[in-house]
Amino acid sequence: MKNKNILTALGLALITLNSGHSFGAVVEPPYNDTQLVVALFKCILFVLPSTTLLLVLWSRWKHLRFKQLLQTVLNYSLVIMLASLIMVNHLTAELSSWLVVFAGIHSLLVGINYLLVKQHTNRIKNTLTSCW
Repeated sequence: MKNKNILTALGLALITLNSGHSFGAVVEPPYNDTQLVVALFKCILFVLPSTTLLLVLWSRWKHLRFKQLLQTVLNYSLVIMLASLIMVNHLTAELSSWLVVFAGIHSLLVGINYLLVKQHTNRIKNTLTSCW
């Protein structure tokens, strides 16, 4: 019986919060689906560079196979980043300078990781050939 009362109170609270007739409620305009998609793409544009930076720093102590897989993932994330940038530009008809900066930072991080993987691969090849 207790659970039924809690669920009823929760349902009434949700109805009260969603209704525009409660005291002091401000009726906001309906949220457009396009705005939701743009917000999602902007979140992607902000999250990808920071995640990439952390992964590149963390991969410094990992083995070569992990770094190669990370490079593959970063290449795909670069494509997703550029596609998101194009979608935001297309949907909003304006492009924030911060989004361009984040896309540039992400591109630089992918390039830096590529150079680190190449350096690690060459070091391993040199070690293996000097053993023979």
